[in-house]
Amino acid sequence: MSSPCTLLRTVLVPLLALALPVGTAAQEAPLGPLTAEDGSPLHRIALTPAVEGPDPVADGRWRAEVWMGYSNIFEQDSAQTHVLFLDMERLITTFTLRRGLTPDLEVGGRLTLETTGGGVLDGFISGWHQALGVGNANRERFPSDAYVQRFSDGGRVRLDVPRRTFHPEDLRLFAKWRWLGDDATDEALSVRGVVRIPTATNDAGEERTDLAVLLAGRTRWGPTRLHATAGVSTLRARGSLEGILRTSSWYLTVGAEQRLAGWVSALGQLSLSSPRVRGFENSEIGGAPINLVLGFAGRLGEGWQWEASFQEDVPPDTPSVDFTLGVGLRRTF
Repeated sequence: MSSPCTLLRTVLVPLLALALPVGTAAQEAPLGPLTAEDGSPLHRIALTPAVEGPDPVADGRWRAEVWMGYSNIFEQDSAQTHVLFLDMERLITTFTLRRGLTPDLEVGGRLTLETTGGGVLDGFISGWHQALGVGNANRERFPSDAYVQRFSDGGRVRLDVPRRTFHPEDLRLFAKWRWLGDDATDEALSVRGVVRIPTATNDAGEERTDLAVLLAGRTRWGPTRLHATAGVSTLRARGSLEGILRTSSWYLTVGAEQRLAGWVSALGQLSLSSPRVRGFENSEIGGAPINLVLGFAGRLGEGWQWEASFQEDVPPDTPSVDFTLGVGLRRTF
């Protein structure tokens, strides 16, 4: 199997080479990476590290961010050992506030809100699969736009989550220290620590506080910027969630950014992490989630930045969600 770095150079970089070498535009500050994180319901009962760049907010300045990710999720699998049924659409809304304490250090917090329901896209997705002549994962056997979020094994319910509307999912506190580089250099490396404090209730068991340590870096390969994030996190749970979660997980994202003009870039990222659920041979439960993210990021005048992305599971027989549409806006002041 090809390594993520090999995939980056052979697939993502050529895909993003949509413009000729861009002279002075290549000297602009990076606009990536794209915001992305694991969206699997089985994984979001613990910390799911988010992708971000190595540069902290400038000394003495604030940055406010809002990001929204809309996902369609369908997983149905029954065996002698377990029953998994996820049929839902979910909107994740995050609000982040950062403060630069020194040129190389920032602190901040993020609040995540979750909205879940049957949604409206099942019919469209089934029609799209039919038009492409690809499998529909048994969607046609169940009512369209229904809601189920349940997982059980051996007759014991492990996950059973009701519908939610802008329900607080978690609060995250973090600090980022830039170890190498600065805003004017092509290369940079930072260390980021995150504490996740769960705020959502779960009918199957209580969630617990998690910790993560991540490295974020960037460099340049010709006119293309390369981004990478790697780290480890704890996985802690109580009640019926104990016994199925592993105790820790590693995480890796590699990406490429191609500047199209002074105000906009095209980006591609490949993310993967170690399996988070144990004791199940089924790859859709105990496999390693892998996601491809493609999108654009740009500036909107002084202090404003935006992004829009599409996240797809590759291959489809992993715990990753079917797809996620993401949009984000940030303001530095």
